[in-house]
Amino acid sequence: MTGTILASVVGNRLHAIAERMADAMLRSCRSAAFQSRDFVTGIFDADGAWIATKDFIPVLAGSLPSAYEGVLAKFAGDVGEGDVFVLNDPYHGNNHPPDVTVLKPVFHRGVLRFWTATKGHHADVGGGGEIGYNPGARDCYEDALRIPPVRLYRGGERQDDVWDLILLNLRLRDAVEGDLHCQIGAASIGERELLAMLDAFGVEPVLEAVRIQLAASARHMRAEIARWPDGTYEAVRHLDDGGEHHREPIAVRLALTVAGDRAVFDFTASDPQVVGYANSTRANTVASVLLALFGVTDPAQRRDGGALAAVEIRTRPGTITHAVEPAATTLCTITACEAIVETVWLALSRADPAITHAGWCRGYAFAAVGVDERTGRAFGATGALKGGSGAVLGFDGWDAIGPPVAMGGGREVDVELHELGAPATVLEQGFATDSAGAGRWRGGLGGFSRWRIDQDGVRVVCIGSGALEQTVPYGLAGGLAAPANRSVVRHRDGRVTVPRTNSTLVLGRGDVIEIHTSGGGGYGDPRERSRAAVRADVRDGLVSEAAARDVYGLTRRVWGTAPSQETGPDTALTADTTDRSIP
Repeated sequence: MTGTILASVVGNRLHAIAERMADAMLRSCRSAAFQSRDFVTGIFDADGAWIATKDFIPVLAGSLPSAYEGVLAKFAGDVGEGDVFVLNDPYHGNNHPPDVTVLKPVFHRGVLRFWTATKGHHADVGGGGEIGYNPGARDCYEDALRIPPVRLYRGGERQDDVWDLILLNLRLRDAVEGDLHCQIGAASIGERELLAMLDAFGVEPVLEAVRIQLAASARHMRAEIARWPDGTYEAVRHLDDGGEHHREPIAVRLALTVAGDRAVFDFTASDPQVVGYANSTRANTVASVLLALFGVTDPAQRRDGGALAAVEIRTRPGTITHAVEPAATTLCTITACEAIVETVWLALSRADPAITHAGWCRGYAFAAVGVDERTGRAFGATGALKGGSGAVLGFDGWDAIGPPVAMGGGREVDVELHELGAPATVLEQGFATDSAGAGRWRGGLGGFSRWRIDQDGVRVVCIGSGALEQTVPYGLAGGLAAPANRSVVRHRDGRVTVPRTNSTLVLGRGDVIEIHTSGGGGYGDPRERSRAAVRADVRDGLVSEAAARDVYGLTRRVWGTAPSQETGPDTALTADTTDRSIP
């Protein structure tokens, strides 16, 4: 088998191993967060090159290399067969505290050849928050329990003192312990499969295949960048706020310079870090840039270290995109990630809007924790319907796909499981009329969700962004922005209150949370949209008659005509038109 052919075989095998690890996690996890696929798996070679991943949540995957570097910075030369390492500290290589990383070295006939990695959002990481989120955190000490790189297993022996130190600081210790075992088991499955691959093909042929794959991945990314017009393009997007201690918008500023097949992403002009939990670690910023790139380049591009090596990312310590200790960081994988991704896509639109997206929805959710009076057990639950993605040239956005941090990889927790695991009842959820940004191609739809609290004294946290006019999903090429995220609480006593984003409230039996998530931004002039598409959206309740008339320009005469008698512009246009002109 030639080197090139073997490189393809090995590359596909590595990806299949990462997928098998992820499947094992999905089948053996405990928490609702893991059930929603809020985790990733990865593989590194012995030199630390990131060579494969299964990225249900891409922003987690892109920070795996920094976690590996954090472990090696402490344990280089002190790694043995049967060891398992864990960390969550954002200042020792992790992205943010709830995403706990587990790394396992893979030895083949006594020689270290690979590492397997799993990372997932845990239901509890200590601190004063709910499901890991504490809007009141002023620094990393109030944010979460910090776990620097430590061993969970040494030579196959469980380190009970480390396990006790972690679990005794958590309220949802059963869920966390179960999910840690889930991660370790998946890493061990990856180890077994990697050893079988080495036995099947030989060590040196496999390592050479990995080198060929990484070089090809870097060439692929550079070829994608070379398609962009040369120049420097700037963009600014904002976070709504930093939490309870910083209630002003925070700017992420990007200067993107493209020169041939080289791209430099310069975030050094971004606002200073804040007192609050929305600051981004450099690891999270790098991961967010990679996520943005994977969203606008060839879908066949491998997500590995080769793609990372093809770009340069510049940050300045002490800013919102490169926070330094003791900044709190828990929210960074949501709001900071979204703002960073948007700056990349918006900067690219300055070069050519045909190569990028209109704005996607931003993450907006409620999480509840407490002790279930039905069972006496601690619970953690989240509730929100996902929003829509932005439209692109030629296509509407995806409905209820979720924010760009997941790129469609997450999934809603099953309603019955939600109700079984927490004292809450999901009353209603569905697509929301007029939630998408209008355009020749409209954005994907947002949704609405109503769920009722079924016992008193439940702490609920509202987390996310996209509730301000300046942070809603933007439109492109004449397309319109989508409406903002919003919510109300309808209390049992008849009161109606509006929760502030990134705040904590206490709700009681009979209180109902009503959530409306934004859709994606539109692309192109709405009045050039297919008449048939507008009529279909009205018929399905996705667009109101008022919006059809006032935004899309659908007259009542056209409204009532048969398709063969349609008048007005663009009567023959369909959502997958081959007309590639830009309005």
